Amino acid sequence: MSPHLADAITQLTIDSNWFLDGDSVADIVAAANVTVNDYYENMLIGSVLPWLITPPSGWLLLDGTTYASSDYPELSALLPTHLISGSNFILPDVSGAFPFGVDDEDDGSQVAGSNVLNLTVAQLPAHTHTYIPPVLTVEAETPSTPIPTAGIGTTTNTGTTGSGDDIDKRPLRFGLIYAVYAGRV
Repeated sequence: MSPHLADAITQLTIDSNWFLDGDSVADIVAAANVTVNDYYENMLIGSVLPWLITPPSGWLLLDGTTYASSDYPELSALLPTHLISGSNFILPDVSGAFPFGVDDEDDGSQVAGSNVLNLTVAQLPAHTHTYIPPVLTVEAETPSTPIPTAGIGTTTNTGTTGSGDDIDKRPLRFGLIYAVYAGRV
């Protein structure tokens, strides 16, 4: 915040921002307030913040809503082209999505991925199941000659288990409301 405050103070030291004759303390405070507010409003346009509460006026929820570009021209001018549709823009719906960092070459404003996963056999690690089929042993006795025993085993499937339900692959979490500052109240 310190660099921004220093920039705002610098703006206040520009002579053209002040009236030299007839300024009262209230006039100077009001002018300073306008200058600082204008500076911060323009600086924050396009900023995305998480909120624990419903965001204040001037912030638009990232919930997939479509807005007229003419209602928020400053924000519309900053948005990537895939969010613009004619004379409107559509903010991404980030409900249930995790934010992640990107570099200058990657446009991270597209929502991608999935919160759940349904594993297939091809995604499981290589492994072996060992199964020994049952053996049926027949023994017979005669008074003088032993009869050899014979084993009869058949290959048997091990069966199927599991339900095939999706698994949630997200870590422990709590929800926040994401909104972008549009620059207009």
